[in-house]
Amino acid sequence: MCRTCSHVKGGGSEEVLQGSAVMSGDLESAAESINKRGAFPLVEADCSLVGQSPPHETGSNLPEGLDDFTAEQVHVTGDSGFLHTLFNSVNIMCGVGLLATPYAVAQMGWLSLLLLVILGGVFLYTGKLLGRCMSKAPWILTYPDIGQHAFGSTGRTMVSILLYAELYLSAVEFLIMEGDNLSALAPGFQPFGGILGSAKQSWVLIAAAILLPTVYLRHLSLLAYLSAAGVFTAVALTLLVGWQGISLGLPNTSLPLLRVGGIPLSIGLLSYIYGGHSLFPSLYTSMRHPKQYPRILDLTFVIVCTLYASMAVLGYLTFGDDVENNVTLSMQRRMGGAIQTHLATWITIMSPFTKYALVLSPISSALEEMLPATASRVTYMPLPGGPQEVQHLQRIPKTGAAAVAMSLAVRTALVVSTVVIALSLPFFAYMAALIGGLFGLSACVVVPALCYLQMSKGQLNRLELSAVIAVAVVGVVLSAIGTTNAILDMIRGLGD
Repeated sequence: MCRTCSHVKGGGSEEVLQGSAVMSGDLESAAESINKRGAFPLVEADCSLVGQSPPHETGSNLPEGLDDFTAEQVHVTGDSGFLHTLFNSVNIMCGVGLLATPYAVAQMGWLSLLLLVILGGVFLYTGKLLGRCMSKAPWILTYPDIGQHAFGSTGRTMVSILLYAELYLSAVEFLIMEGDNLSALAPGFQPFGGILGSAKQSWVLIAAAILLPTVYLRHLSLLAYLSAAGVFTAVALTLLVGWQGISLGLPNTSLPLLRVGGIPLSIGLLSYIYGGHSLFPSLYTSMRHPKQYPRILDLTFVIVCTLYASMAVLGYLTFGDDVENNVTLSMQRRMGGAIQTHLATWITIMSPFTKYALVLSPISSALEEMLPATASRVTYMPLPGGPQEVQHLQRIPKTGAAAVAMSLAVRTALVVSTVVIALSLPFFAYMAALIGGLFGLSACVVVPALCYLQMSKGQLNRLELSAVIAVAVVGVVLSAIGTTNAILDMIRGLGD
């Protein structure tokens, strides 16, 4: 995914759509999923409470006073129906990683399609494990909450770091993609006498300058709705690649069954496309009938796996071993004047303009909460029978001149840092493989398995215990392979 997750508030279509646009562990996201308006008083509190461990922890990390409640008894479910939640779930999974699937097939061979399905099954299983973790305690609303319940404040911190790092590198990936596509359209573009560098570097800088004002926005609902078109964008891009392939006669059929040397890169790329677990808890809490969560995940992975496999096959059959790591670049090279090429290119170019700010928003908010000048206050709603600090609902940011200036400085510095990395490591496929190998497999496979093991200690039969341990071990091994290979590929790329 790329993909794309914060501020999901169950029961409101605007908030759920915004949540489906990005992936994040924002500490108070999704809290309104239990909100029956007027059912409990709103209380204002200092923001220093946000992100802290719930008080009076027991040895199991469960806050005192909630032991007698189950999630079903305490949570007031959202109003998202089955189809609404299914659409949001599929949208979470549809990201720019789709464009790299033909390249993954070209690198590994036709057996990469089997790897695509196997990884889909593993990610599906761990997505369901997150749902089971959600039912362990009524105050679990976000992914960091799961880490909190399993491993205390250390668990919350580690999960948050993984999620924010994945978001940050996804923003870098958007800039790399903009540079690739725009420089392919205008390869001779070097304004101001080339002072900005090559065409690709110039376009990265210009794209970042255009995107910067969107990062200053605090109300991103319009961008959230636009980015929620990810499902239709993914289908459209797949159809456009197929259209071009049919017009060329789908000439490339000589791919071998397996290319061993391409396995590590394919592991990273195909893990990247399935990342989306940080939003699954928010989907769970937004549902009118949470018991339908496993079925929704089943349908989601069938849909996205079919979509990814279709793009991979059509892309390779169309462009063969010469396929670029971003398939739209191959379309421009082979049939640059064709209508399907123009449509696919501009769809790809416009996508980051709806997602970049949403991806960086939870990171900038977290950074601002660490600074006295910009730390906000929050209102929260107490759980019935539980400690008042458990549920945080709404931040009230400071509005003074100093706070605004500091906020602008933080957000500008964040954008500048992503630009520096995009210019230093301009490798679309390798960056995607790094995100998938290091963060995708860790946050979406290893952490859910470990949290479920910890939260279900002594409750699992031998078969289930073995299955969860096996998934965790496989996740660690694949993460090591994918991450190491991506880093080595980047080093080689820098040396070329």
